[in-house]
Amino acid sequence: MNMPALTPETMTAEQRRETWFHRELAGYFSADNIDYRQNYDYGPELLELLASRFRVIEMILGAEEVAPHLFAMLHGPDVEGTNWREAFETYDPVLTPHWSGTKLIDNAGIYGLYGVLPAEVPFDARKAWIDALAQQLDQFRQLANPEPQGVIARIINLALSRHAIDTGAGEVDLQSLALFGGVTEGRIRNILSSGDGGLEKVGQRVTAVSAAAWLKGRKEFFASIWQQPDEAAPEAPSPDFSGEVVFVPVAADGSHFHPGLARGGKFMIGAKGEEVSYPSFNEALAALQKMATPRWRRPNEAGNWGIVSGRDWKRIERRQLMSM
Repeated sequence: MNMPALTPETMTAEQRRETWFHRELAGYFSADNIDYRQNYDYGPELLELLASRFRVIEMILGAEEVAPHLFAMLHGPDVEGTNWREAFETYDPVLTPHWSGTKLIDNAGIYGLYGVLPAEVPFDARKAWIDALAQQLDQFRQLANPEPQGVIARIINLALSRHAIDTGAGEVDLQSLALFGGVTEGRIRNILSSGDGGLEKVGQRVTAVSAAAWLKGRKEFFASIWQQPDEAAPEAPSPDFSGEVVFVPVAADGSHFHPGLARGGKFMIGAKGEEVSYPSFNEALAALQKMATPRWRRPNEAGNWGIVSGRDWKRIERRQLMSM
């Protein structure tokens, strides 16, 4: 299946919805990107949540007495077997979304990851629908108590974090912010430690307002578009800069110097045998700008750190630069 390229600024609401179901759940994605993708197949975890409750009911009321009733509860077109245990061996709630819990998590996925709502939600009811979704997800998390590091918890956190960003109230967890911005959670922690990215930390989270400002500089972020009609054409990003502009050196391979190149908390600047370490990005950049031929260390595709030379200069917004 040919899926649209993941370019947030050009994808329509329908394309985003299809991406959730066909790419995140069904697994139709390029093998070239498999190492960089999160697993959002929540089916096995949802079945285990239900199975754990069924086992408790059996222990309390008697397995033989409740067996036909538990099996009858598993409505759907592809339920096979003579009891719930046999049914769980073949049933996939992700591919046959007939349960309320499945629909709830799917709704959380398309909203949390892609900033859109199900097509059947009326335009004038979207704000209320999202508020209700946030309440339902919070209640589900408290009652079902999914694995904190599991898939379901990750999807719920994404939806609740986006709700905080969309409303401008509350906080965003670090894992969700990293997933939104297309970086590692470690990179988020480095940005927080440096204080250069404008993120405001509250415990182990960041404020929704500062997260929203930081994400504006991330081309990987699918900004919410549920506020506009589905038929509205995507708007191309503005070519003009709106914030402070910084000039950074660009190597022959097209890569440029950025805050993510710190190694052990330091930037290595200079030619081989003449390198000087700098504790901050601004100091390292100032040194590069004074050099006739700027040189710095950065990892190659194999992860090996080597020195590259600047061939050109690129201007980029500081806000975007500090998010790298």
